[in-house]
Amino acid sequence: MLIIWRYLLQQYLQVLTLSTIAFVAILLTTRFDEIAHFAALGAAGSLIIWFIISQIPYILPIVIPISSLISSLLLIQRLSHTHELTALRACGWAIRDILYPLLMAAAFLSLLNFYIVSESATNSHLKASLLKKELRSINPLLLLHNKHLMRIKGAYFHALGNSRVGEFANDALFAIPNKRSNRIQLMIAKSLQAEPELFIGEGVTMMTTLPVELGENFDHLVVENLDKTLTPIQDFSQIFQKNIFTLSNDHLHFSLLLHRIKEQKHLLAQTTLLPEERKLIQKQQNRSYAEIIRRLSLALAVFTFTYMGTSFGMSISRNHSNKGVLFVIVLAAFYLIAYFTAKGMEQYLLTASLLYLLPHVCILGISAIVLYRVTRGIES
Repeated sequence: MLIIWRYLLQQYLQVLTLSTIAFVAILLTTRFDEIAHFAALGAAGSLIIWFIISQIPYILPIVIPISSLISSLLLIQRLSHTHELTALRACGWAIRDILYPLLMAAAFLSLLNFYIVSESATNSHLKASLLKKELRSINPLLLLHNKHLMRIKGAYFHALGNSRVGEFANDALFAIPNKRSNRIQLMIAKSLQAEPELFIGEGVTMMTTLPVELGENFDHLVVENLDKTLTPIQDFSQIFQKNIFTLSNDHLHFSLLLHRIKEQKHLLAQTTLLPEERKLIQKQQNRSYAEIIRRLSLALAVFTFTYMGTSFGMSISRNHSNKGVLFVIVLAAFYLIAYFTAKGMEQYLLTASLLYLLPHVCILGISAIVLYRVTRGIES
């Protein structure tokens, strides 16, 4: 390897690594709400640390392209300002020869980013979701004290007497909506206590409603007074979680995602499907295809952003200007806005595909024009 290439790669990878670490640390703060929710479920310290680490693969695919942009932009700007770029070109080096190691490194990083978004991120996301589901079934009193979860479920819990989170609650009031009857179910207990396998209640009063018959305009109330009740923890916890854990596209490795698309094609080929069922499966298939394009877009973003940084970081003018940096910010923002917009429109395959891929075409095209003008000695 040529010394100049080794020098360029060293500087590029050094800044990229530092930028990646910094952005990961910053973006982890945006997931503090989810981390705090996980910690509130009563997880051990080691599990909380593992849960925080598992968030990193989910952040990396968007962090690496931005870090590669910053790294390539700063490197080429420094070469231009210190006239090292001019010296290299005076020695007979073409622009493509100077940029070759950076673009090759970006191509390899694109493959790495695709592996992260398709394998590492999906695996960590799935394990984190399963761990949260498991913890939610361990201790009902932890769930009842979780205000965020109560708000999501439309439930209410309040301990009027002494209580200790995860252990016991005295003079407790618990209300939860019944979606079938559109009524509220109420439970009042003198004391509630969580054991390893059982949920124990003493002095329990429960108020429920029976289904209303046609033509009746009043409710049938059922009041039960229990001196002591024992409920398996698993049964009680089913109130707060779905009975079936659904694997979303974010949970699937690339091979499994392709297999899901194959199954969806097989279902659509059946002639016995109702129009509503066919429409639903078609939307699911569109989301699966859009998920593949999303992963490819994130992988390609490393190369695209590196190429943009090298193009706009190059300067041949005596007067230094920050106009190139402004263009870089606008184009990077354009890509990110299109990317997050496409995530919310994945059921519309054509629209999502354009939003995922069109920014790459625009950025590469504009960067190529800028680089062509620089090689011809035309100031931007």
